[in-house]
Amino acid sequence: MSQAKYWQGTYVQVEGDFLRVGNDFIERKWTFESGRPVSISIIDKQRKEEWLKPIDKKAMFQFPWLAEEVNPASIVVSTVIDHDFGISRPYLQTNVDMHFESVDKVIRMIVKIYPDSSFIRHDFAVFPLVKPEITSSGSDKSHDFLALIHCHSQRTSVVTEPTFQLDDNNKGQGITKQDYYEHLELKDLHCRWEAVAFRDRTDTNNNLVGHDSGLLYINELHGMRGNVLVLKKTIGAYGLMVIKEGPTPLGALQEEGVDFQFRGLKLSVEGTGVGGEDLAHQEEISSYGATIGVYDGTPFGSYQLLHDYHRNLREYKAERDSFIMSNTWGDRSKDGAINEAFIMNELEVAAELGVQIVQIDDGWEKGVTLNSVHASAVGGLWSHYWSGRGDFWHVHPERFPQGLSPVIELAKKLQIMLGLWYSPDSSNDYANWEKDIATLIQLYEDYGVRAFKLDGIEIGSKIGETRLLNIMRQVVRATGGRVDFNLDATAQKRLGYFGQTQYGSIFLENRYTDWRNYYPHWTLRNLWMLAPYLPTSRLQMEFLHVNRNQHLYGDDPFAPAAGGQIYAFALVAFTNPLAWMELSNLDDKQVEVLSAVIHAIKPHHPNILAGHVLPLGQEPCGTSWTGFQSITTNKSGYLLIVREQNDDEFYSIKLWGMEDSQSNMHEGLAAPSLKLTEIVRMDEKDVVMVNTEQRSFELQPCPNGNYSFTRPNPFTFAIYRYEK
Repeated sequence: MSQAKYWQGTYVQVEGDFLRVGNDFIERKWTFESGRPVSISIIDKQRKEEWLKPIDKKAMFQFPWLAEEVNPASIVVSTVIDHDFGISRPYLQTNVDMHFESVDKVIRMIVKIYPDSSFIRHDFAVFPLVKPEITSSGSDKSHDFLALIHCHSQRTSVVTEPTFQLDDNNKGQGITKQDYYEHLELKDLHCRWEAVAFRDRTDTNNNLVGHDSGLLYINELHGMRGNVLVLKKTIGAYGLMVIKEGPTPLGALQEEGVDFQFRGLKLSVEGTGVGGEDLAHQEEISSYGATIGVYDGTPFGSYQLLHDYHRNLREYKAERDSFIMSNTWGDRSKDGAINEAFIMNELEVAAELGVQIVQIDDGWEKGVTLNSVHASAVGGLWSHYWSGRGDFWHVHPERFPQGLSPVIELAKKLQIMLGLWYSPDSSNDYANWEKDIATLIQLYEDYGVRAFKLDGIEIGSKIGETRLLNIMRQVVRATGGRVDFNLDATAQKRLGYFGQTQYGSIFLENRYTDWRNYYPHWTLRNLWMLAPYLPTSRLQMEFLHVNRNQHLYGDDPFAPAAGGQIYAFALVAFTNPLAWMELSNLDDKQVEVLSAVIHAIKPHHPNILAGHVLPLGQEPCGTSWTGFQSITTNKSGYLLIVREQNDDEFYSIKLWGMEDSQSNMHEGLAAPSLKLTEIVRMDEKDVVMVNTEQRSFELQPCPNGNYSFTRPNPFTFAIYRYEK
């Protein structure tokens, strides 16, 4: 007999010991015949393609603290419709509760599927047989019982035994460790794969994306690092994507050095992150997650799948996700300049520029951190904030003698939102997490603060990660989604790019002219490299006061001042620009031209970030022709065309999504003609040209389907809206 749940084109079906989850685009099927789930089918329903062999006997998961021979005493399936407190698009969630009485634990396999999307997500939650009140998901939704699964007694195997044809002296090469949470036996040998690895800790990393690629080999044990793995069949337009939903290798817990593992045609996602010591707390914790998606096998198709994935996890809302922010820390005064009069002045300049959020960094609070100018004198902290009298997060009484009320009142008058820096107490695995929740909610209720930069994060265990995530979830819940977070990715063990970062944007990097580690083309390159894998609306990218510290750069041809203030801003215009500077230090000319370019772009910025932003041209290096394309519909979008320190006045660029235009196919052309409307351009240093009359022109494709653009001088740019 079959039990099923259907919702908006998605479904979950239980028939005997089989579980199916799917929609019109993808379906996964597992068998629980032996107790633990075994993956036996992944179907690309649009292309009618099966990816797995149906004969796999390997368990889908194995924790290092769970004996291989142990199987659940009972299996209960339930469903719920959820939306992650309004952060995500709604999805159908299936919970498969496996009761392991011998270890006094329930392991819940959580499967999520979204309407009209070609991917399925899952992770594993672990909790005592008596479920705790606070869950790792934070959800308070009631679950609807669907079915009991009756498993048989024979043991499900895990991937311990050798699976290769090897001589006896080499048998040990086929044995690997027992910590994985996805296992797939691929059907076809002839596939090309590519793994994409990411780095955060950007204080000491500036090459943030790496690639590894190859062909499947029937007798190969090959481990790869990364968060994204794609497979493309050699024959046919078929692609499979596997996403490891966790931090970068630099932040991984229970680290074993491998994220994806091929054992011939068997693929596993390794490293659950859950150690035996995490279980002692009797709180619910979750493994890292995995996503399986299908696509058409093209690079563009893989980027579209990733974009859809991210947009489902964090539904784009222009009023929250499109902004220009300022933060004074970039001028290296640290907290030394912060006081009421200084912030009031910053607000006035921000209003003139068109900045929407002014964020007060470390220094508004009474307590002293390790980064304070007073740290050496009084002893600064970088955790243990609740170890004193409990007033660390009170407003600094000398710097803001009237509290933050006067600052808030001026910000409201100027229609600017105020943001604050905050550092959750990481000591003892965030043991004070509930105090941090109460403090953040109080700051929101007292002052209306809706943008918190979370810094000082150090994740040492899964229980610590769970508590950190619950801080964000419970604050979002309590404020009805009106509070958002900027997640600092610059140092320590943090969440990375794919590790439950949907509760805010990513503050990517600290760069300073004082240390000569700010070059506009470096910032542009990091954005350009990340854009295929992460919506640019999820990133904050800095532009600095380029006239500061010119003497430190000497005659460097790529010095920030070489391109000018407007050029530095334009390079990050297709993300959420961060004015990483004291605005009040800008001279009148800088304020005038920045105001002109910001006000020209602001009306278009929500639409630019609502689109699918992809890199154009050459990889930025200081001497390239480069840029971005925002695809807002299949017939329109925006272009940012950048000429770096390059000698050529013309350059031919391939645009995304032009080949499938029906109009040009009928005419036998490689690509359609485009109607371009210039928004703003800069032909010479810091001279802004705004197209106030909205004049347009036709741009014809080159014979090869590319489009030729011109810029009259190095370090110049133009932003266009295009229509097919």
